[in-house]
Amino acid sequence: MTIDMDSLNYSEKATVEQKFHLILLCGRLLLQNSVATGRVYQAVYQLADVFNWQVRLFVDYKVLTLTAQVGNRFISRFSRNVQAMNINMAVITHVYRVIDAIKKEQITPEEAVQELERIDAGLPHYNHWLLILMLGITSGSLAKLFGADWQTFMIVFIATALGVVLRQQLVKRKLNPFLISFLAAFLGGCIGGIAVRLGWSSTPELCLIVPSLMLVPGVHLINAILDLLENHITIGIARLGLSFVTLSSIAFGLLLAASATETLISASSKSVRLPLAEDMFFAGLVAMGFALAFNVPQKMLAACVLCGMVGHGMREICLNLDLGIVWGNLIASSLVGVMTVYFSRRYQAPSAAIAFGAVVGMIPGVFIFRAISGLTQILALGTATELSLLVNTVIAATKAVLMTLAIPVGLAIPRLLFFKFELK
Repeated sequence: MTIDMDSLNYSEKATVEQKFHLILLCGRLLLQNSVATGRVYQAVYQLADVFNWQVRLFVDYKVLTLTAQVGNRFISRFSRNVQAMNINMAVITHVYRVIDAIKKEQITPEEAVQELERIDAGLPHYNHWLLILMLGITSGSLAKLFGADWQTFMIVFIATALGVVLRQQLVKRKLNPFLISFLAAFLGGCIGGIAVRLGWSSTPELCLIVPSLMLVPGVHLINAILDLLENHITIGIARLGLSFVTLSSIAFGLLLAASATETLISASSKSVRLPLAEDMFFAGLVAMGFALAFNVPQKMLAACVLCGMVGHGMREICLNLDLGIVWGNLIASSLVGVMTVYFSRRYQAPSAAIAFGAVVGMIPGVFIFRAISGLTQILALGTATELSLLVNTVIAATKAVLMTLAIPVGLAIPRLLFFKFELK
């Protein structure tokens, strides 16, 4: 007897194995492209509801495990291994659109699997020469936000662009990612250090430090803190570990470059303030560069740039009001969070696709590297360490920790208040 497929409901049109494959594929694509763990659980449970399944999900750093009650049986399946924690907002956006289409029964399970497998095979990125140019401009703009002169802008631009070329070539050769971070930081530091030795800049330290800021794993740090705040302890710790090892690789490369060029990274820093309009202009360039690096869809680039400009401008206003940089990061991130809730609904895309590019420029990479440099100087000097060096190192480390914590907390506040308006 033949079965009339049109008489079957949506859930019955898919086999058990196909349902597992569909749900786990969605979850894995989100996880390996740096979606916070809570959003992975949310997506998986929403898909399970479509199929009227009672499920339990376990998310590990390398694999997802799904257990479903099918009739009177409990069946478990594993996803394929998560190869690496990439950052690809185009993939995340496309996966959410597939999930939304499944929920609305606009596509069949077979069509959904085909589309997800196409996404898994790889979506196009922006032209690599455009990325090299924009990341160089992004790094130079970060230097300007810290008060660099135009000579430093050009030095940082060149050092970062060459570092991006090196990273692209090393990635093709499938080198260890931590080694890639080390070598890229070393190259950028050497170029900046040579420029310092030649006296080409009136803001020499920024020549040395800023090229390495492009390597800081800001998205992983933000996701790690979000995971811990939402009680996803295991993967939160894993992401913190990834961030820590990456930062260590960058720091060692930078310190080795400083030693090779006989330059020094001070543990103290001078506060340089730009006019508000100038600050927002360079913050917009920074947001644009990171958005391109994260492969944010083209139609959402303007929203990402706007959020970056407004967020950084708000932080500058907070500094003008003497609220301090930590409160400035928290308030600015909260404002960006509110804006991304709106843009998330408008573009039917996850808020992270817009928010990360806008706020990652506020990650306190300079303070992190100053604290590490100060610590190495303290270890070298021992009991001969001056009190000013010790105090400046503690201040830099404290600012780095609190500023980093403030960003995900600020982003989370509007989502908790206005969650019903965000794409679910």
